[in-house]
Amino acid sequence: MKRRDIIELSSPRTDKKRMRSGRDYVVGIDTGGTFTDGVLLDYHSREVITSQKILTTRENLSTGIISALEALEIDDASRIRLVGISSTLATNSIAEGRAREVALLLIGYDRDMIESYDLASKFPTKNIFYFRGGHSSQGTEKEPPDLDSIREWAEAHKDQVDALAVSSYFSPLNPAHEEQAFEAIQSVCSLPVVLGHQLSTKIDSIRRATTACLNASLVAIMQEFIKAVQTSLKDQGICAPLMIVRGDGSLMPYTVAARKPVETVLSGPAASAIGGRFLSGHNSAVVVDVGGTTTDIALIEDGRMNVSEAGARVGAVETAVKAARIRTACIGCDSRISFGKGKTIEVGPDRVVPLSRLADRFPAVAADIRALKQKRRRDWLPTDLEYWILYKAPDAATSRNPLHADLIRLLEKEPLSLTEILSALKLHHAVQLNADALIGQGYIERATLTPTDLLHVSGQISLWDGDAARIAVARACEMYGRDSDAFAEETLTRIVHMMAEEVFVFLAGHDTEAHLPETLNDQWGRWFFRQAVRDGNPFLSMNIASRLPMIGIGGPAGYFVRRVAKALNAPFVLPPSAEVANAVGAVAGSVSVEREALIFMKETDTGTGFMVQIDGEPPRFMEEENEAASYAEKVVATLAGAGASEAGAVSPQIIVEQRIDGSVRRVMARAIGNPELSGGGTEHIHSASA
Repeated sequence: MKRRDIIELSSPRTDKKRMRSGRDYVVGIDTGGTFTDGVLLDYHSREVITSQKILTTRENLSTGIISALEALEIDDASRIRLVGISSTLATNSIAEGRAREVALLLIGYDRDMIESYDLASKFPTKNIFYFRGGHSSQGTEKEPPDLDSIREWAEAHKDQVDALAVSSYFSPLNPAHEEQAFEAIQSVCSLPVVLGHQLSTKIDSIRRATTACLNASLVAIMQEFIKAVQTSLKDQGICAPLMIVRGDGSLMPYTVAARKPVETVLSGPAASAIGGRFLSGHNSAVVVDVGGTTTDIALIEDGRMNVSEAGARVGAVETAVKAARIRTACIGCDSRISFGKGKTIEVGPDRVVPLSRLADRFPAVAADIRALKQKRRRDWLPTDLEYWILYKAPDAATSRNPLHADLIRLLEKEPLSLTEILSALKLHHAVQLNADALIGQGYIERATLTPTDLLHVSGQISLWDGDAARIAVARACEMYGRDSDAFAEETLTRIVHMMAEEVFVFLAGHDTEAHLPETLNDQWGRWFFRQAVRDGNPFLSMNIASRLPMIGIGGPAGYFVRRVAKALNAPFVLPPSAEVANAVGAVAGSVSVEREALIFMKETDTGTGFMVQIDGEPPRFMEEENEAASYAEKVVATLAGAGASEAGAVSPQIIVEQRIDGSVRRVMARAIGNPELSGGGTEHIHSASA
């Protein structure tokens, strides 16, 4: 089975409208866990000219993006003024362990403390090295950096890693040692070097080092990705600015993304929220995006994304990168449906391929499922309804296990049911295959019942082989003693209630004074919530009412989110082109640039004053704090405005604010503007602010 057998259009393209002369068009691409969406959009009228969905090629995201661009069949490439991309590249690379090998150089860090409290486990690399140097909480040098040792280390290890990350203690207050280390490293090798203070000004040495390390591991991957996209755009005749979506929903030039790929973490869910706001016209709403792998929930307030200052989190890795405040639930249309103890219905968290899609793609699978109708009931097995697919062949080292090699040979021709696999390999249970690593690393995929199949059974959609889905559901219900007529509706309703609970907890969690847990974790709380959404108590009437409208995003939003909104008494909004709103969000955001000054107390021989530290600017000492704050406001506003214009923003608006962070006063300027279109476009719609 070749890789191209997996790439296919997920659904018919939208009725294509003709591109008109004198109009400005933009292309948005979003790569999700299941689909890569592409849209051709009239930038001024907000009209979607055409859209496409392509199955995401997770081992090489650029392949799916190229396919999506080609499938849009753009009539006149010269009319394309902007291309925007939101991508799971950074998130997937971290989660799947595909990032590049990095060494982390820590300057002035307390090694004994890090090892005593097991803080090194938070770093996404085992290659950790300690050097003398670092600064105090007043930005004063603790001891000179050991540049000779750093230079010698770089010379000795330059062929053992792909990139370097450098983080010096209190570098946001004084980056001198990081900058000196950079010069020392560059004198002996040409490896990419990432400095912690350039990514985060947070006074959190562990998160800052973690963020620098992650960024270093992603630089080469992002650069390769961008190069592939640029080649595809050139092949399509598109000469337009290329923007990448940040995790907070704003747009940045591809050149910035190439240097700071870690800032694209969570860009997909952020793009969905921006697209939902853009298409619906609602400035304040909760946005619920139902995808194949997950359901993402975000909040739009006064036209802006609700951003988490705490930093984005990828699995167990905590970063210092600002990102949209998003709740991600492992509930999607490709979630695995199974039966637990007592024949209870279980949904997720594993993602699998829907049987209806697999049967539609492989006639032999469809024939196998239809043959179940003739199979004697006593011969049915649960493994009849689980298929394994070779998504990509592993390398020789990965498939060194003889059993795994036999398994891969079995699947090379076509997918097989787990029953057939166990029989061929003379095994009794799937556990004996010990294939978790092959599945986890994406070499093998599994197919079984999913919500997508139930939507086929209930008549909500008709994308693939609905007959195969109906047969599979009927057989599963007979095996487990369930009524097949009620099973689909019961399971779909359960999914709606699961989604409603996720939205409820997300919105309730914005009450920061309550410090609520992440789940409904007590018996009374769960009982109250279930009674409220089900309205089935004969004695009590309870209800939960959202103060915000609910915008549904994704192909199944019209079914699932509509019902979630009803359960939470929220006005439901299904914007036009909701199924590709995430791709719309890839070009509907604003260009945003932030600059920040840190003001902190500094003791000198003549007395106490205040130091102003701004990255790229010489430090400034002032006697009065108000004077320091006034100076900082002017400088960061100027730098942010100039940076936004350079990044492609038109007439950026500048917002300056101050915040006390412990002993540090932060002065932040944010410049926001619509992206400039190529070819002299001058009119700009009001895009969703990030």
